[in-house]
Amino acid sequence: DWVQWASKLAAFVSIVASMLVVSIVAGIGIQIWRGYHHFELGLYLRGMLLVAGAVFVLAAVLAFFLQVASNNRYLGFLLIILYFVGIRALGAIDFDHYLYRYGAVPDAPYSDMNGFGPFVPRLVWFDVYWGFAAALLVVAAHLLWIRGRAEGWRTRLRLARRRFGRPVRIATAVAAVGFAAVGSWIFYNTNVLNEYVPDDLARDRLARYEKKYKQYERLAQPRIRSMSADVDIYPERRAVDIRARYRLRNVHDAPIADVHVRIDPHVEIRSIEIPTATATIEDRELGYYVYRLAQPLAPAEEREMRFEIAVRNPGFRNGAEDTRVVRNGTFFNNYDYFPTIGYSRGGELEEPNRRREHGLPPVQRLPDLDDAEARGRNYLTGQADWMDFETTVSTSADQIALAPGYLGREWTEGGRRYFHYKMDRPILGFVAYLSGDWQVARDRWNDVAIEVYHHAGHPYNVARMIDAVKKSLDYFTQAFGPYQHRQVRIVEFPRYARFAQALPNTIPFSESIGFIARLDRSDPEAIDYVFYVTAHEVAHQWWAHQVIGGWVQGATVLSETMSQYSALMVMEKEYGREQMRRFLRYELDRYLRSRGGELIEELPLLRVEDQGYIHYSKGSLAMYALRDAIGEETLNAALRRYASRVAYQEPPYTYTRELLAELRQAVPPERQGLLEDLFETITLWDNRVQVASAEPIGGGRWQVRLELSARKLRADGHGTESEIPMDDWVDVAVFGEREPGGSKTGRLLISEKRRVTSGTQTLELEVNGEPLRAGVDPFHKLIDRDPEDNTAE
Repeated sequence: DWVQWASKLAAFVSIVASMLVVSIVAGIGIQIWRGYHHFELGLYLRGMLLVAGAVFVLAAVLAFFLQVASNNRYLGFLLIILYFVGIRALGAIDFDHYLYRYGAVPDAPYSDMNGFGPFVPRLVWFDVYWGFAAALLVVAAHLLWIRGRAEGWRTRLRLARRRFGRPVRIATAVAAVGFAAVGSWIFYNTNVLNEYVPDDLARDRLARYEKKYKQYERLAQPRIRSMSADVDIYPERRAVDIRARYRLRNVHDAPIADVHVRIDPHVEIRSIEIPTATATIEDRELGYYVYRLAQPLAPAEEREMRFEIAVRNPGFRNGAEDTRVVRNGTFFNNYDYFPTIGYSRGGELEEPNRRREHGLPPVQRLPDLDDAEARGRNYLTGQADWMDFETTVSTSADQIALAPGYLGREWTEGGRRYFHYKMDRPILGFVAYLSGDWQVARDRWNDVAIEVYHHAGHPYNVARMIDAVKKSLDYFTQAFGPYQHRQVRIVEFPRYARFAQALPNTIPFSESIGFIARLDRSDPEAIDYVFYVTAHEVAHQWWAHQVIGGWVQGATVLSETMSQYSALMVMEKEYGREQMRRFLRYELDRYLRSRGGELIEELPLLRVEDQGYIHYSKGSLAMYALRDAIGEETLNAALRRYASRVAYQEPPYTYTRELLAELRQAVPPERQGLLEDLFETITLWDNRVQVASAEPIGGGRWQVRLELSARKLRADGHGTESEIPMDDWVDVAVFGEREPGGSKTGRLLISEKRRVTSGTQTLELEVNGEPLRAGVDPFHKLIDRDPEDNTAE
């Protein structure tokens, strides 16, 4: 009997193997075509066969069993389809433990820097676990296998009992014992060594956190004036020990009797000590603690807080693994593990429907723009204003450990490397720790040291990053004022996260968005995002680490939008104004696409509530349009005046009304409406070329005629639009034949500002050379809902 069913099952498995092999060959072929010849065949085999292949083989075994059991190919097809639907439905209704979702295994993302890292043990154990389950299905299929004509279930069960001989019983026992033993080991790791929290319970905890402690959000709390920490990182066992000291200061006008502390519940608290304080609330489940001071902290008085905590990652988890502490490329910030002072909105439930389910009011992402009390803390962190920072960090002997500040001393002790860092000026209360086996590329810009810490196999864009740092420092110091540090460090971390982040003089930068990118420099319209992201993060040394807004609406304009504009200017100097068209189009598409998915309310740029599609994408378009209207030098002079006035500001912090007031001084009276369109309202344009025609007029010159229609609209936060009169100066341009290596749009023959009003109108231009395409706002400086019809052939 087994020869017949085994041949069919082998065919199933060989189909899976063939598809994966074809995928590997195709992948290698694409690499060769792209000029890449570092073929990691072992990685291909592990990724495609172990990670992906095991899941497909398990599904094949189940499909085989369902075909045998149903003895009807169409019913078997239906059952396997129901399985694929059901396995996803279980996750949607919060049955998300992999122990009871046949064939489902946790993700195992790969990092070139850290390999499969912490994901390998659980992947192997779940594969073995479901492998034993698949073996039981194979045994069941063997017992139910039909030879010859179809028989009824009574006959099939009688045959099954006859086939259940000693070899089959042994195979069944081995598979069952293995399934139970491995399942028990998985349960021990996921539910005993680690806490298993289904999604519904996690949401319930977030709701309870807000219901119990939201009342303390505006309670006056001391601020951290200095932080000193000893941090020991153990990459090989993914552990961290932290011993630290905060110097707390009462910056308020009244005494403070209680100190509220929040800490990740997964962090092991060994001690928290505040002189004369006793704990009145110790909520370990939600990570919230309150310490009553025997002697209240008087205004301007300081007191020390000491703590010792530990981070451990035993075994493996059912859900997301902690990828902040890994074998190579550890990266965590103080908000991940350190205690924080006061209530934090970071622990609240955000999704509107879930909030309604738990009886919570609609979310407000940031306090109102004109909330003067909220401006008493800065947007980045509520537990500190500008603080002194010093730290000693240790790691394995083969790694480098980093933190913001300047290296004062390095030594080896007990087979471990120690590094002492100290910042020479107060910084915001946002720091990070990194450890990795890096190579270091060094350069200089004037008296500023430039360092790029990168994985040995990732030299591709290091020189480009250094070049971007130099050109950014050139532009920003001239435009906005001096750079406040003596070094710039870019540090690679694994691709488990995709972002770059600016800390004082240190920029953690994901492997996936810069270090493994290969840019096509031959494409004139390709976006050099490595250069751009580097420039953006360097710009944060001014826009966030010098100028920081209060904790109110619009705060991200002062950090993210200003950094976007700053990076845009550096990009333009590098690639030319015409090459910015593709980038602005990308930002326009991202804004228009994302505003349709807004869950709460779209707000004007002036009042943005940490909405990325607004402060990044719309902010880029708004600042570029403003620069285009009043000139780069005029705009930069206004920004420099603003930055010099509010840099390193103590409470109350600056906000977007102050920025807008400075910009108003730079904008001519006849263009003041532009600030309303770009910053104070949600304004959209609908410009369309209906007919574009041209005729020669002699001497190689041509007359171009554009018939166009124009509309201007205002929208509220929920998308309802109304038309308003349009009377704006808009770019009108004509393009000729495309030059080799030039823009796909064609060679720019002319671009000038023309007055465009509501309705239909005709514009005429004269150009040298044969025109092939023309249009209105072709560089996407305005927020046009359909930019495709802005130009025509």
